Amino acid sequence: MTRIGRTAAFTTGALALLLSMTGCLGGSPAATSAPDVVPSSPGSSPTPTADPADPLTTVTALVARPEALELRAEGGTVVTSLDYMSSPADAVTALSTVFGAPPADEPYAGTNHAPAGVLHRWDTFVLEERLYDEDRRQAEGYDWVVWPRFAVYFDGPAAGSLILSTASGLQAGDAWSDAEADPGYDADLWTCTATSVEAVTTAVPSTWTGPDRVNVIVMPSDDGATVKWIGAPELEADGCA
Repeated sequence: MTRIGRTAAFTTGALALLLSMTGCLGGSPAATSAPDVVPSSPGSSPTPTADPADPLTTVTALVARPEALELRAEGGTVVTSLDYMSSPADAVTALSTVFGAPPADEPYAGTNHAPAGVLHRWDTFVLEERLYDEDRRQAEGYDWVVWPRFAVYFDGPAAGSLILSTASGLQAGDAWSDAEADPGYDADLWTCTATSVEAVTTAVPSTWTGPDRVNVIVMPSDDGATVKWIGAPELEADGCA
């Protein structure tokens, strides 16, 4: 599955639950102007380096959880968590410190059923920023995880020196039999996209009548032998379009 194809599949499950109530969400990124480039000159200040005292520089692993991405240090200590409902820009800034470099960015166009977005990639780790219509989101009361501001994908077991895994230690590239043996594996929990390996009940608006579990999901490889990728968040579905 291509990256953009996967993006559409990943967003369709949650968005399909809402189409009968709200229609489609399309959104467009705000136009920005390119910053002026100031050439360096003798005596100019050197490029600042990461502060070795910054806790983010101690991160050794990224762990996908249903409601947030955990940034963990050696020994499993959680340095901080990046809530999928928080600012994508702040998440990108934090991860740029963790990785020691900014991401490679790949904007993509929206469709009739999904908003435009940007894929921020560091090696095999991808943060997908989704550019929803924020005014409509707030007005219609769907400012919650069914429309996350960003999602994450693990396309490999590590990105550079950072380990990428689920809370139980499952990684992309593991045997699919390992996924099936995972304590959180639930083939009966329907997400329209892939299989849940960790689910939690999430807070939903009082007017919401659909499922209320949000998940970390795993996708099998084309031959079904291995875990192709891991992603989060994905809402449980009671039907798919």
